[in-house]
Amino acid sequence: MDDITPLYPSTFYRISLKAIIRNDKGEVLVNKESGRDHWSLPGGGWDHGETKLECMKRELKEEVGYDGELAMELRDVSEPIFMPKKQNWLVWLVYEVELNDNTISVGEESDEVAFIYPEQFKNSSSLSEQLVYRFSQSD
Repeated sequence: MDDITPLYPSTFYRISLKAIIRNDKGEVLVNKESGRDHWSLPGGGWDHGETKLECMKRELKEEVGYDGELAMELRDVSEPIFMPKKQNWLVWLVYEVELNDNTISVGEESDEVAFIYPEQFKNSSSLSEQLVYRFSQSD
């Protein structure tokens, strides 16, 4: 068993639910999480014991101050992404999300929130911003 133990952690993935929320202009809601300098889709880690809806509601409240009802539909799943700083693998489950109202504010875990045209991130050097562009493209 000890021979397998060093390999075992490499099989784990952190699953993160991310929301594509659009406004009437075609802009996508993005946020800068506290202490970070790049934009990302709102959302985050799916905790054990949560449903996907519970996770999305919690993450939207934490990051963009939204505490209302929502509808969500799976749009895409990222390839595994290796995160060198944390030495772990991450997978994004990306959902198209419709909010019942547009009550958005800077949440307790964000420094900024904004609606931005995703094309702005097409040539970004930030992986997170590149993923905003990739996943927000219309079919």
